[in-house]
Amino acid sequence: MGLLLSFVKISHLHKLFTILGILLCTATNALGQDWSLNIYNDDASENFKPVKYEHVLRDSLGVLREIHVYILKLHELSFLEAAMDSVVYKNKQVEAFVHVGSKHNWSILHSGNVPDEYLYKSGYKQKFYSKTRFSYKELASLENRIIKYSENSGFPFARIELDSIQLTESYFSATLDYQSGPLIRFDTVALVGSARVKRKYIESYLGITPGALYNQQKAQNLERQLKQLQYLKVVKAPEIFFSAGKAQPVLFVNVRKCNQLDGYIGFQPNSSSSKKMLLTGEFNMNLKNLLQSGKELSVQWKRFDVQSQLLKTSYLHPRLFHSNIDIKLNFNLLKQDTSFLTLDRNAAIYMGLNATSKIKFFAGLKSNTALGSTQTNSNEGNNYDFKFFNYGVGYTLMTLDDIFYPMKGWNVTIDVSTGNKKILNYESLSTDIAIPTSAMQWTGETSVQAFIRVGKKATLLNQFQGGTVQSQNLVLSDLYRVGGLKTLRGFNENNYYVSDYAIYTLEYRYFTDESSYVMLFANQAYVHNKLNGDYTDWPIGFGTGISFSTKAGIFQFIYALGYAKDQPLSLNLSKIHFGLVSRF
Repeated sequence: MGLLLSFVKISHLHKLFTILGILLCTATNALGQDWSLNIYNDDASENFKPVKYEHVLRDSLGVLREIHVYILKLHELSFLEAAMDSVVYKNKQVEAFVHVGSKHNWSILHSGNVPDEYLYKSGYKQKFYSKTRFSYKELASLENRIIKYSENSGFPFARIELDSIQLTESYFSATLDYQSGPLIRFDTVALVGSARVKRKYIESYLGITPGALYNQQKAQNLERQLKQLQYLKVVKAPEIFFSAGKAQPVLFVNVRKCNQLDGYIGFQPNSSSSKKMLLTGEFNMNLKNLLQSGKELSVQWKRFDVQSQLLKTSYLHPRLFHSNIDIKLNFNLLKQDTSFLTLDRNAAIYMGLNATSKIKFFAGLKSNTALGSTQTNSNEGNNYDFKFFNYGVGYTLMTLDDIFYPMKGWNVTIDVSTGNKKILNYESLSTDIAIPTSAMQWTGETSVQAFIRVGKKATLLNQFQGGTVQSQNLVLSDLYRVGGLKTLRGFNENNYYVSDYAIYTLEYRYFTDESSYVMLFANQAYVHNKLNGDYTDWPIGFGTGISFSTKAGIFQFIYALGYAKDQPLSLNLSKIHFGLVSRF
């Protein structure tokens, strides 16, 4: 800090530079050898508490750095006159004599010409800097907060310094001198590259409005936000060009294949026959950046049993009316063999909190139809017609460095919902096991992914998935279905019906190129079903896999084994998943 030089006598600076020259000259002969350092404070008062420092250093440059750090510590302790007096060399032993001086406190720090709004936002109060201990860190922090607020309010070239400095024997006073610099406003965003996206949409997504006051925080978040868009590839860090009171963000982005068509084929033992294998399948269609405005349409179909199918559809409309709000509509259908048919419709509103996180509000209607004569209340799990109106709140965080092939970062989703569920056409077969026809129901779900880079080509994925559903009138179709490629590898698709579950996955990925990798993984789960006599188990799965690029798309092959109460560890029960992901 420039302020420091105001307190150091010219003679002390001369001695310091002399010492620096001596040490630099001797450094080449001293590298790799241990030096000992002793620092003396002959003029320190009786109440002075010694400052800790390293006594053994590897070389003479290390000695110089340690003496400098020692003096900075004294400054932070309010000894503003602290400086080097002399240094004595005795072979590889160094004796440094440091002038401590008097301890200084704030007399007063005047706000000077800093605008009142900036003072308020920075947390400045004169009583904090009047007759109190002087601290370099606190002063630097105050100045940084004022400058940061200025940069985010249209003045990116603002500066601040101290004026009218007065130093007495034990007190220090000064006045803040603020220079705003020119007022800067955002200009239109410039796109350089092959990216196909409407400029107005990308400006809305980035939170940049032409003519609005320049915001340094938004400028710093540009690259991070762009990397979260699947249909853009950032080829170079964004740049800001300043001219005639305007700041123009320049984005270097190319188009990225992100529209997706993929399917998986799986083989697993048929529960009705020990000799035949059951063919399962899945189809996914994800269309991104529709009309070059970030809209998304998703369709997923899955067959995981002979008479069971799943259909999920969703539509995302981002930046509604160029605001900070996204709208998402969902429709899900689940037919579980001859047990039930469930329809689930919901709508969600996302509001951005910052460049990486959003808060979500949602509401939906879920209805269930029991098929055949399956309206029972046995211990295996109730199954009744019902209607369930629910609403809730959620939170998402995305800091992945690459949306498709991340090497580091976080991906977090948390949802909590509640509502009233009414069971229809219910007749209890026994008063001992009767359930209420109307009751509150709540759910909590979470998914946390943490990618930790290991070297240049590998990453370690730590993933936690969990959910719980609680109500006095739970039925079979309320339960989560756990098992398979996306949740618990090594087990059949939807192997478990559970009211509570938690799955931890540890996966090591080694990349052979930017879109191909081999993996080793293990997943440990806790599953609990309160409708089935409080059934509890701790299944574990592990295996290996490979994913690599071809001209036709991304091919993936995964081999997994699992062990649980009802599944012994056996190669005959291993699970194989393979498929092709095609992006266009």
